[in-house]
Amino acid sequence: MAATTVRRADFLMALAYATDLATGHARDFALRSCVVAMRMAEAAGLDDESRRAVYHQALLRYIGCNADSHLLAAAWGDEIALRRELQGLDFGDRAAFAAVFVRALTRLAAGASADELAESIRLGLAQAAQVNVPILSGHCEVAQRIAERLGLPPELRESLGQIYERWDGKGLPHGLAGEAVKLSVRLVTLAQDATALMDAHGFAAMTEMIAKRAGGAYEAELVTRFLAQAERFMAALDGPVDREAILDLEPAPHALLDDGACEEAYLAIADFIDMRMPFTFGHSRAVAALATAAATRMALPAGDVRDVRWAAYTHDMGELTVPVATWMRAGALTERETDAVRLHPYHGERALTSMGGSGKAVASLVQRHHERLDGSGYHRNARGSDLSPGARILSAAETFQTAREARPHRAASTDAVAAAKVRTAVREGKLCPEASEAVLACAGQPARRASLERLAGLTPREIEVLRLIAAGDTTKEAARKLDIATKTADNHIQSLYSKIGVTTRAGAALYALERGLVQHEFATA
Repeated sequence: MAATTVRRADFLMALAYATDLATGHARDFALRSCVVAMRMAEAAGLDDESRRAVYHQALLRYIGCNADSHLLAAAWGDEIALRRELQGLDFGDRAAFAAVFVRALTRLAAGASADELAESIRLGLAQAAQVNVPILSGHCEVAQRIAERLGLPPELRESLGQIYERWDGKGLPHGLAGEAVKLSVRLVTLAQDATALMDAHGFAAMTEMIAKRAGGAYEAELVTRFLAQAERFMAALDGPVDREAILDLEPAPHALLDDGACEEAYLAIADFIDMRMPFTFGHSRAVAALATAAATRMALPAGDVRDVRWAAYTHDMGELTVPVATWMRAGALTERETDAVRLHPYHGERALTSMGGSGKAVASLVQRHHERLDGSGYHRNARGSDLSPGARILSAAETFQTAREARPHRAASTDAVAAAKVRTAVREGKLCPEASEAVLACAGQPARRASLERLAGLTPREIEVLRLIAAGDTTKEAARKLDIATKTADNHIQSLYSKIGVTTRAGAALYALERGLVQHEFATA
């Protein structure tokens, strides 16, 4: 298996995209605000270390936002709608701040009588600080912990503990004031508020609102410098910001992650996703353990096993688009909620594709984790020939693990009942028999098949060769890509021909296509 080397900034962009989903921000909000913040840092003449702190702060400001989301939803309802209404708000404006929570309580108490609504609002506002301050403190602590796991320096971790602080000391949770709030925090807070306000109100209104907050939310001198060049700072931010533009903004040297560091980064993303609700804690880790064991049992190439594991860690990233309040409700989903849920593989794929390189293989699996062999899955209604062995394993592992976890609308199934659910899906033509039995065997369930097919007994190396020749590579080209002798590659070809019962390259290519070894790439909007 070829070693992986990934820019750490790629992981930061994936996390930034995920936090945009969870906070209800506009598309590429964190990336666009990073551009603004770095332009401001450059104009201020900051050195490389200071600009690096700004860069990291802009991308990672909200990575703790999933902490205690279930408590936020229990108190205020749809937490994404709440966060969307808080975007760009001057928290020093107590009347505007309270009005947002009154609207949240009104949504939460829909259908209540006037008297019941009034009492709900009175109690909610009276308890607001008691509810919100611990949650915001948790956001800061979790952000610091994730940053540590990503290998980021102590200075950044300290600044992530200040994300809700203000220049005038009226922020949370510690009420820091003036230069006790780190420069990177002050600069990024202004840059992100400016981006949100321009999205909501336009450039002219944004500059007026920023000016009014000088000496309050923001340092007066920083506001003056921003307004003097606001047109330049905010220029060309109407559309998405591409990956290369963000990578180019990072001051050198650029941190690179090897396989071990990538593993920890993907694990950090898994925990970031799962911490939204108590009943999903550890879900992605459990799916990954099952899928990894099953992929190893089916003798997939080492690179495939790794990609399946990393996809399992991140498969539910797109669920961040769906409010926790929806997942917490015991009743049936509405049609609109169902549509949003069915799009979560798309959003997960979209976030991970931005990483490029190995991230694309992981993203491809994430996109397919709810697809089914008969085309009844979502969101692409893909069929068997488009589902690789790794995708089939991930689907089976996710189905089994989810069934044995409790959810608000149902109790947890026993392992035997969860296994029966998987086997029912196999009989209905939805899940792959071989992948499902591999998952169930690894979960300790009695095997129903005497032996697993393992792709006609192909070795991991033969699978790699088959993929390359099916994609059009010559024997010599396949040998070069796999760093083996041409004669060795030809021996593998003759061996795999014999095992799958073909005599030509065309026959081998069709076999590979039929079993999902040639992966189609879907266009993304």
